Amino acid sequence: MKNQTIDQTYLDAALAAAATRTYRLAARLGLPSADREDMQQELLLDLLERAPDFDPQRACANTYTGVVSQHRAVEVLDALMKDRARMCFFSGGSEAANDPQMGGPDQNLDDTVVPMWADEKDLIGDHMALLDLDKARKYMNDEQLDFFDLLDAHLDLSSACKASGVSSATFYRRVNEMQMHLRMFGFRLAA
Repeated sequence: MKNQTIDQTYLDAALAAAATRTYRLAARLGLPSADREDMQQELLLDLLERAPDFDPQRACANTYTGVVSQHRAVEVLDALMKDRARMCFFSGGSEAANDPQMGGPDQNLDDTVVPMWADEKDLIGDHMALLDLDKARKYMNDEQLDFFDLLDAHLDLSSACKASGVSSATFYRRVNEMQMHLRMFGFRLAA
């Protein structure tokens, strides 16, 4: 990290982004407190290291720290999931658990480790998504609400476009605006 002071606005945004991203992932995945603390520290450290790259003329501190923390959280979470998966594959009594190349007996692996994401129903995540969607709808004007309901009523965009009664250019511009609005509340397009 370069030897310069960090703007208080950026520091506040970094602290908030790391805490928010950690809370959401912890609630969704049921992370134990040690993992939550590690993740929050990793995110905050990465944000502080990137502070010199932040240009307040080009972006808002909250937006910048939010995007950076989201990308970094994916990397940290991926490493955590790989560690948990490795722990699930080897029980303490198996031959692989005693193999020095596979981690050896010093790993102290527990037979009761089960990944939280193995369950098909993510009730906490679904509930959080519904709360986020409700909040996003509260910030929509009447035209956006009507358009959202139109999209919700149809199974695909082409049938929704026909039902809208507007030109396809106008319709897809509104779809793009709706996507941008929903992204502000944490929603992304499904792959």
